[in-house]
Amino acid sequence: MLAIRKMKYDDLYRVSDIEKKIFSSPWSYNSFREIIKYEYNHYFAIVKNNEIIGYFGMQIIIDECQIHNIGILEEERGKGYGKRAFEFIIDYCNDIGINNITLEVRQGNVEAIGLYEKYGFKKMSKIKDYYKNPVEDGFLMRLDLGERFE
Repeated sequence: MLAIRKMKYDDLYRVSDIEKKIFSSPWSYNSFREIIKYEYNHYFAIVKNNEIIGYFGMQIIIDECQIHNIGILEEERGKGYGKRAFEFIIDYCNDIGINNITLEVRQGNVEAIGLYEKYGFKKMSKIKDYYKNPVEDGFLMRLDLGERFE
């Protein structure tokens, strides 16, 4: 059984452990602890059989959403959980009246770019050397929710 729920402080050890396993420049436990305390940051845990297998978070200010991160354990990828998280984000933003969603993605992350484009995201600009370890350019992508449903 899969569930998506608001992230709690008790989740942070597991979330930061997942972060270390899947990202080359992971956020620390303290980074997550600091970021979830602000009401404009919305973080969620992806729970399968009572175990956190992933998470995602975004910052919402007025009518704009910026996705910070989406992380799924490597062994749980390819099962549609990232897609479910992404659909949750879009529905959540629609429900609270968000007009635009933005995100940054590594230029070489073809799988993620394909998923984002499937949902209507468009590349807005290339960001030189945005990512470190390894250094790589990124893309700023944007979804106009009003445009998506016209």
